Amino acid sequence: MSGWYLQKISIEGFRGINNEGAPLVLKLKPDCVNSISAPNGVGKTSIFDAVVYAITGRVPKLDDLPAAEKGPSYYLNRFHAGGVGTITLTLAPAGGGAEVDVTVRRNGAGGRTVTASPGADGNAILADLNREFVLLDGKTFQDFIDLAPQKRGRSFAGLLGLKRYSSLRQGLASLTNTKAFNNHFGVAAKEARQSSAVVSVQRARSNIREAFTALVGDEYDPAEAEATMLAKAHSALSGIELLKPLCEGKTFEEIDPSSCVDAAKAAEGGEARAELAKILREEARWSEAVKAAPSEADAKRLVELAEARDTALKLTQGDLFRQLYGVSEAILADDDWADKCVCPTCDRSDAVSVLDHVRHKIAAFEAVETASADLAREWTEKGWNQLDELERLGHQADEQAQLADAKDVGLKGALDGGRARAVTEWLKTLTDRAVAQVKQLTDSKVALEKGLPEKLTAVVEKAEAARRLQSNLSDLRAALGEQATVAAELARIARVKSFLDTASSCFARAESAASARRLAAIEPITRDIFAAIMYTDVVPALRKRAGSEDLSISLAQFWTLPDISAQAVLSESYRNAFAISVYLAAASLYGGGARFLILDDVTSSFDSGHQFHLMNVIKGQFARPGVPDGPQVILLSHDKVLEKLFNTNANEGGWWHQCIQGTARTSVLPQSGAIHKIRDATHAFLDTGNTDDAAPRIRQYLEFKLEEVISRVGIPVPIGIAFNDDRHMAKNLIDAIKAAVDLHDAAGRLVLEPAQLAGLGTAVATIVSNYLSHWSTGQTHAFTAPSLKGVMQAIENFALCFQFQHPAGSNQYRYYRSLSQKI
Repeated sequence: MSGWYLQKISIEGFRGINNEGAPLVLKLKPDCVNSISAPNGVGKTSIFDAVVYAITGRVPKLDDLPAAEKGPSYYLNRFHAGGVGTITLTLAPAGGGAEVDVTVRRNGAGGRTVTASPGADGNAILADLNREFVLLDGKTFQDFIDLAPQKRGRSFAGLLGLKRYSSLRQGLASLTNTKAFNNHFGVAAKEARQSSAVVSVQRARSNIREAFTALVGDEYDPAEAEATMLAKAHSALSGIELLKPLCEGKTFEEIDPSSCVDAAKAAEGGEARAELAKILREEARWSEAVKAAPSEADAKRLVELAEARDTALKLTQGDLFRQLYGVSEAILADDDWADKCVCPTCDRSDAVSVLDHVRHKIAAFEAVETASADLAREWTEKGWNQLDELERLGHQADEQAQLADAKDVGLKGALDGGRARAVTEWLKTLTDRAVAQVKQLTDSKVALEKGLPEKLTAVVEKAEAARRLQSNLSDLRAALGEQATVAAELARIARVKSFLDTASSCFARAESAASARRLAAIEPITRDIFAAIMYTDVVPALRKRAGSEDLSISLAQFWTLPDISAQAVLSESYRNAFAISVYLAAASLYGGGARFLILDDVTSSFDSGHQFHLMNVIKGQFARPGVPDGPQVILLSHDKVLEKLFNTNANEGGWWHQCIQGTARTSVLPQSGAIHKIRDATHAFLDTGNTDDAAPRIRQYLEFKLEEVISRVGIPVPIGIAFNDDRHMAKNLIDAIKAAVDLHDAAGRLVLEPAQLAGLGTAVATIVSNYLSHWSTGQTHAFTAPSLKGVMQAIENFALCFQFQHPAGSNQYRYYRSLSQKI
C-alpha cells in the first residue's frame, strides 16, 4: 500500500498559534480515529489552516478577502516576535519505513520554503498529498451543495481523482473560445491586413491598366500572361528610335525611365523638356493619390456606421457591467435557477423575467461589437487606411495629419461619429486640393507641350507611362505577396483552431465518460453512508449529463415522491449529510498519496443524534482501524456533546482524543491529564484553607469521576442526563449509578465485593451530606477545608469501589468490565 499517514503536527507562529520557542505538537495515531477538541477561539481552525497552507501553499479564506482587508498579512501570528510561521508534518509511509518530516516556513514578506528529511523531496510529497477530500471543513461541503452545476462538476472531478483531467479540459475549452483565440492570434489585425492587401491589388491593377494603355496604345487584358504584357510594353518603348539604344539587351523592368527622359531632354536641348517630365511625374502622383480616395458615398457610409456605433455604445455601461450581465445570464439560464424573475445579485423578485432583461442588456454589448466590426470592415475595404500619399501631398505644414492619426482607431472599429465627420471633411479638403493641383499641372503640361516638338513630347509621355507601369507592377507583386502571406497565416491559424476544437471535443467526451464511470461507483456508497447517517426514506442521486461538466444533485426518492430537487426541499442537516456522504464515498474509493483526512467542524449543522450516527459511520464503516484499509481520520470539533462521545470512544480503544487550550496571544497547548491538574490544584487550595476556590473544582472533579465510572463500567443512564449541565448533574449521576448497582444486586449478578458495596454507601453518604446538599442550595459558607478534604477522599473511594487489582497483589487497579462481569 502506497501513501502517507499523518504522525505528528508541529506549529509555531502561524495564524492563531503563537507558541514562540515552544511549538504546539499534536501526536496522532495512524491506527486510530483521532479527535481534537477545543472551545471556540482557542486555535482549532488555525491547526486546520496550517495543514492547508503546508499542503496547498495558500489559505483561500485569507487570499479571497478584499484587497483592503490585506488577507495575506494575517497568515502569521501577530504576537510572534520572530515573524516566521513554521509548520512541520511528520508523515509515516503506509507501506512501512522511516518517518519523514516536511517543514514549511512562511516569512513576513510571504516567502515560502519547504524542507524535508534527508533523501526526501518535500515539494513532491506535498503535491502527492494535495487532493480535494484530504482537507474538509464545513464550508467546503456546504458549498458543494450550493455551487452551480458546472462548478460542482469541476469540484467533483477533484474528488474522483480526475482534477488534472478536468483542468486540462477547462484549459482546452478556454483555448477554443473563439473570441479569446482570435484575440491571442491577432486574427482581426491579420484580416485587416488582408483587406488592405486586396485594396492595394485592385488599385495597382487599375493603375497598370491606365499606364499600359498610355504606353502601348491598346487596352490592357488582365487575362493575358504577364510576360506577354511586358513584351508589348518593351516593344512600345524600344520602338521609339530615340530610346532604342537604352532598351536593347534589357528587360522592360530593367529600362530606366529617367534615362529615357534625359535622352529626350538632350535631343530637345532645352530645360522645357525637363520641366515637362517633372510635371508629368507630379501629375501622375496626384492623379493616383486622388483615385485612391473613397467616394462621397463611401464617406457618408463611414459616418453612418460610426454614428450607429455611438448609438449602440450609449446603451451600455462599460466592461464591468458586461461581465456582470454575462455571469447573471449563466446563472439565470441554468435549470437549477427555477424562478427567472428573481435577480441572482440581489435576490429581489420582479414581475417580469430578469433573464430577458439581462439578455436585452447583453444584446446591447453585442450590438456595439457588431457595429465596431462593420466600421472596421468599411475602413479597410474602402481603403481609408491607405491614403498616406494623398495626405502627404495635400496637407500643409501647420495642419494635423488626421487620416494618419485615425488609422489605428479606424482599424479597431472605434471611430466615433464626430471624428468620422472630421476625417471625411478632411478627405474632401485633400481631394479638392488634389483635383485643383491636377488641373493646374495639366494646364502647365498643355502650355509646355505647345512649345515643344510633338514627337519629343510623346517620348516623354511614353517614358513616364513606362515609369508608372514599372512602379505599379512592383506594388502589385508586393500586395499579392502580402495577401498570400496573410492568407497562409490565417489558414495555419484556422488549422490550429480546428485541431483544438477537435481535441477539446474528444477530450471532453473522454473526461465526461471517465467521470460518469466513477460517479456510478460512488453513488451507491453515497446512498449507504447517507442512510446510515440520516435513517430516513430519502435517497440522494448524482447526475452528470453526457459530454457536460455539469453535475446535478437531486433526490431519487423523497419518502413517497420520486425525482425531487435536493436544494429545494432538504434542510441544512440533510444537505450537509448529502455532501459529506459524497466526500466520504469518494475518499473511500479514490484516495491518493494522502492516507488521511482532516475534518474541521463538519458536524455543526447536525443535531446530536445525527452527529453520533456520523461518528459511527466514520468509526465503523470508513476509517481505520474499523476498516483496515480505510484512511486515518482526524476530527476537529468544538462541540461539547461530541467531546463526551470522543471521551467515551477513547476509553474503548481505536480512538485517540486530545483537548487543547490557550490563546492566540500566548500559546496553545494540548491538555493531557487535565483532570489530574484539577485534583492537584484543589488539594493545594484546601491545604491553604481556600474553600471558595476549592469548592467549584471539587464539583468538576466529581462529575468527571462519575462520568468515568459510567463510561468504563458501562452503566446505563437516562438520555436527559447527557444534556443536563446544572448543579443537579452530580446527584443525577450518583442516582443512576446507585440504581444500576441495586438492580444487579437484586438480580444476584453484582460483581462488586461486599466491602466495595458497603464502601459505596459510605462514600455516597459523605459526598451527598458533606457537599452536594450544601452546594445545591448555594451555601458555600458551610464548607470547611477538612470537610472538603474528606469529600475528595470519598470521591476517590467511590471510584475504587468499581475497580480491582490486576494482576492480584500488583497494587495496580482497573475498572470492572461491567457490573456483572469482572474482565
